[in-house]
Amino acid sequence: MNFGPVAGIDVSKSFSDMCILSPDNQIFAQTKIYHDSTSMKHAEALLKKAADAFGSRPAVVMEATSHYHLSLFQFFSDCGYDVLVVNPLQSSSMKDFSI
Repeated sequence: MNFGPVAGIDVSKSFSDMCILSPDNQIFAQTKIYHDSTSMKHAEALLKKAADAFGSRPAVVMEATSHYHLSLFQFFSDCGYDVLVVNPLQSSSMKDFSI
């Protein structure tokens, strides 16, 4: 199964960490997002570089974290990215799931 690039965002109150993975699961780029327009535009520029490098736009995945994820969700959605918000209770239970 071949997947495209994926950007995972660890959302917190003061800033969020974003890591973009290539289709072969290698780290393509990492950055901190300080929840301001300059920082979010920088993160979006990295997503564009990943799209150019891999031929498809990264999906953006983040946990629902109080209300702190909402500005990121809105920004990346408005930029045309598929944004997936994961319930933190479900994602934490998945770490104990073995395949």
